[in-house]
Amino acid sequence: MSQNSNTLAGLLVAVLAVSGSAIFVRWAPEVPAIMIAFYRMAWSSGLVAGVAVFRGEIGDLRRITGKDRALMALAGFLLALHFATWIGSLKITTVAHSLTLGATQPVFSVALSPLLLRESGERRGVIAALLTLAGVAIIAGMDLHLNPEMILGDALALSSALFITLYLFVARGMRHRINLIPYLMAVYGSAALCLGLSGLLLGEELVDYPARAHLMLVLLALIPTGIGHSLLNWAARRIEAFKVNIAGLGEPILASLLAYFIFGEAPAPAFYLGAVLILTGIYIALRKPD
Repeated sequence: MSQNSNTLAGLLVAVLAVSGSAIFVRWAPEVPAIMIAFYRMAWSSGLVAGVAVFRGEIGDLRRITGKDRALMALAGFLLALHFATWIGSLKITTVAHSLTLGATQPVFSVALSPLLLRESGERRGVIAALLTLAGVAIIAGMDLHLNPEMILGDALALSSALFITLYLFVARGMRHRINLIPYLMAVYGSAALCLGLSGLLLGEELVDYPARAHLMLVLLALIPTGIGHSLLNWAARRIEAFKVNIAGLGEPILASLLAYFIFGEAPAPAFYLGAVLILTGIYIALRKPD
């Protein structure tokens, strides 16, 4: 098998792995969203800490400057908001809605770059934003008519996309100064601390959940994060990053199929038109500029 074939195979496994996130969340219904997010980040932090110790990179954290420490803490806070809102959306709306709306991060990125990063705007950003906005309007309008309670879930999913966009803006450039594993350990740890303290302040139970739920939380960290995200990072070092990002569009499709077969979740017909517009907008935002 050629190197390119190996990379594509790894990319396929990565998309399959991350597509399980929503399923594992649904299999832990007893656990509040903020505590699911806490455990995902806590277990993920422990996982990368083990890798850092194995690779002898744990000492790298002591050489990080105060400015970068503050930026990593901010990145962890934004990542905590991303997971709390996205997992919260899964408690209210369907997997298809949550993942399709949550996947709009590239459109937020293209749209906000001129404002937050002082980068020149591109026509494709306007087109992507308009298509995505039209898709969101169709899905939200459908929910308002059929199931108004799902509007909050849709809003949380969109918020999660905004928070992950801001996280990536803050994190931009730090990975060139800090090795990836120590960086992830610090950011995941900061996110877990924010989520854990927030959960305790809200009066949520920390550990008193069924053993099956705890197993799902471990698998949530191990498979989508440990395997899926690791392979995505690996693939991004071997092929163009935009191809890896576009491959990520498979997550809402695969996860929606899994939700249909496992939970019997079938979106209303109008959803598909909105989803096509959103995914087209995301593709335009991710496509490599000519």
